[in-house]
Amino acid sequence: MLVFLSCWYIMFVITYGVNVPAGLFLPGMIIGCALGQIYVKALTHFEFIDKEITDDLRKNMIVISTAAALAGYTRMTYSLAVIIMETS
Repeated sequence: MLVFLSCWYIMFVITYGVNVPAGLFLPGMIIGCALGQIYVKALTHFEFIDKEITDDLRKNMIVISTAAALAGYTRMTYSLAVIIMETS
């Protein structure tokens, strides 16, 4: 998952720095999903959470981290919260 995240992050940084209109919404969502998955795996590995609740928590953390990643670079927190709520 770290390799997946780093590949997408490198491509995202290159795309964000180019002065061409390009899609930044989907790569931001993918990076947020990867960060959420890594976070849940780390919590499970270090036994901060039980393995029984991992599936529901994983879904929630992926949605939250996707919204956080998008809000971090677009600065549209309320509209992104509505978009993420509608898509999930």
